[in-house]
Amino acid sequence: MKKVFLILLAFFVCVTTAIAKVSYEITVPVDVEAKNSVEAKEQAMLEAQRKAFLEIAGKLTSAENVEKLATLEDGSVQHFIQSVGVANEKAGGTKYIADLTVRINEQLLKEYLAENEMIKIEAEEMLVIPVFLRTPQGYPLLWEEDNLWRQNWRAKGLIKFGQMQMRTIGEEYRYAIEDLSAENALYMPEEIYRQIKQINNGLSKVYVVFAETQKNGDLKVTLKDEQNKTEDSFSVLKDENNDIFDKAIEKSVMFIANMERAAKNNNPDNSVKSIDAVYMYQDMKDWLLKSKVLAGLEPVEGIETKSFGGGKVNFSITYTGSLDGLWDILQENGFSHEQAGNYFIIR
Repeated sequence: MKKVFLILLAFFVCVTTAIAKVSYEITVPVDVEAKNSVEAKEQAMLEAQRKAFLEIAGKLTSAENVEKLATLEDGSVQHFIQSVGVANEKAGGTKYIADLTVRINEQLLKEYLAENEMIKIEAEEMLVIPVFLRTPQGYPLLWEEDNLWRQNWRAKGLIKFGQMQMRTIGEEYRYAIEDLSAENALYMPEEIYRQIKQINNGLSKVYVVFAETQKNGDLKVTLKDEQNKTEDSFSVLKDENNDIFDKAIEKSVMFIANMERAAKNNNPDNSVKSIDAVYMYQDMKDWLLKSKVLAGLEPVEGIETKSFGGGKVNFSITYTGSLDGLWDILQENGFSHEQAGNYFIIR
């Protein structure tokens, strides 16, 4: 019986490891000596950040790609660092000792890996609607032949950037939506937005990109996110190379990426939370099956087992969204819960 239990235990550990999703936070113990404690701390921070960055990237991409990432300079690595927590800090003389908890920005890392073809991810489908004001005294253009702004976007074809892929609106939308004019694109009614989304079921976002030619020849570009009703703008200076549209498109893509990051970061449902829980199991097989179901639920980011024995498993659940939303999903999948002090009993 003891042998069977050990086999189940080994299997349980393997499955628990497999079902846990990638964590973007790692604690790195550091013990560094330099000329003084200040320099030792600076060196320890850099070393811990690089170690965490490469270790987490290694969970997403190949060892060969990690070797390429290892050649990045410290300043480039720091671009991906979201936060660094310090615990058990001891500094003095020439040494610095601490436990540094480094959190990597998940979105930035995935975007960078995707842009450099180190991972394949499901891209967000976006539709770009380029509206153009050719002269300050003119009127906005959309479908007209002299809308050079849309022509340049169309010439780029499908634009891929990080987790986004952008398509420029085509003639099929013009004939499918009778009222889709330049004016209705700039001040989009809800009905037209709904029709645009219906034409392409896989479409996640719609951006109106309004380019206005200024009196001095510069180009002012305003980007409007029709889902979140937010906007941003920038200007591109006229130069002798006559590539003002190319520069404006490149900058538009960067601005849209930044707007997407801001929208995700401002959404409290995207933050990762954690609760402690207990599950009373009949046998180890029962818990293995239940843990698989729990780990596969949409809001669950991962399950970490802390201890088990005597028919009881102590574990934590990391999740996104609201706690009420988590309970609703659990209930839909046959689970119930009750609170007991600072933890929850899952049945």
